Amino acid sequence: MSEEERARARRVLAFALDVAMQMFRQGIETAVVVRTIRRLANAGGIDDPRISVGVRTVHLQYCPSGGGEPVVLLGSVEANDSRDIGRMGDLEALAVRAGTGAISPGEAERAIGELAEAGPTWPWYVSLLGGCLLAAMICLQANGTLLAAVVSAALFVLANRVGWALGTIGIAEFFQVAAKASTVLVAAISLLSLGLLDGHEAASLSAANLVLLLPILSLVSLVEDAVGDFHLMAAARMVTVLLLTGAIVTGVMVVVSVANDLDILGEAGRVHLATLPLALVPATALVGSLGNAILMGTPARWWLLACGAGVVTSLVNWAGHSILGLATPLSIFLATTVLGALAGAAARTLRVPTSVVTIPGLTGAVLPGPALYLSLSQVFARVPGAWTAVAEAIVSTAAIGVGVVLGLQLAALHRAGRRALGAR
Repeated sequence: MSEEERARARRVLAFALDVAMQMFRQGIETAVVVRTIRRLANAGGIDDPRISVGVRTVHLQYCPSGGGEPVVLLGSVEANDSRDIGRMGDLEALAVRAGTGAISPGEAERAIGELAEAGPTWPWYVSLLGGCLLAAMICLQANGTLLAAVVSAALFVLANRVGWALGTIGIAEFFQVAAKASTVLVAAISLLSLGLLDGHEAASLSAANLVLLLPILSLVSLVEDAVGDFHLMAAARMVTVLLLTGAIVTGVMVVVSVANDLDILGEAGRVHLATLPLALVPATALVGSLGNAILMGTPARWWLLACGAGVVTSLVNWAGHSILGLATPLSIFLATTVLGALAGAAARTLRVPTSVVTIPGLTGAVLPGPALYLSLSQVFARVPGAWTAVAEAIVSTAAIGVGVVLGLQLAALHRAGRRALGAR
């Protein structure tokens, strides 16, 4: 291979790797990223690149058929629970245009550079407002009062700013999450002890804010990678999920060590939250999904789709629990499977990232906030059977990721079947 050919191959692979790293940073599925690398490499004349996804790394290698030293590139993956759905759409659209030759290589390189320098879809305060809507709606889904919903939104802002302040001085993410969890409980317990909230309200607003700290999106990505045979990446995500979940437990236990003496957490643990009336199920899911869509940087043109996903998911979850009599983990699994299938269909027909549907849908409709908080508080209050409730809450959380991935797989199989029939 001549030096000119080597330089061309390196340029093509470097561009593909740059796109891949930005896709990973925005939370796009590993399988989609790998397909994008291959498509961009093929468009640049690299017919058979070797792609290896390791632990937070992507390794690209091109061995020319005529022999010679291979071209090798290595990228370090940055991936967490932060998402910007608008940037996801921009990256996927750019990858399609570059892969089909709709734009020149030079134009594609300039475009990816501009995306790398671009800020988030929404300013931080707009995203924060979306998070407030989501926290308030999850509180109402936990059968909280309007007062508790308003306080829940304010508490979300407080916890968010605590995490931001710690991040600016270089504190590790583990301690940021632990501090957020402690902030949530300290605020709730303080309001409860002052008589400004009752145990029911304290439980509902604590449930809303604690569940928003869970690494749900990393859990979904973990299942996607495990099912897609990207086992090393899945293992790395497992570490992230366990670490951040442990941070929440740490933050809670620090507060509980004091709160148990006051029997305040125990009072919240003895609260029994009623089922949300059917008329409010789609309404709270709609507003919660909209809030999460804004929080995750979804452009306004996709808000209606995000809200529809939340409404459908909430109704399926309600039907599974109230009509079919399914246990909570099974009803969540059913709802998220439907959500994943809808996301796959929307991605194919409307040309949108699957996350436009999955992220607002699951966070607005099926997060097990009440079960998680009440089960933990019952454990600390030494309520009989509390550990069974904890196990059910954990299984319910895991069912979210499994259901979404199964739905996406079913949608993919349906597309493959239709293509096979069309080819006959």
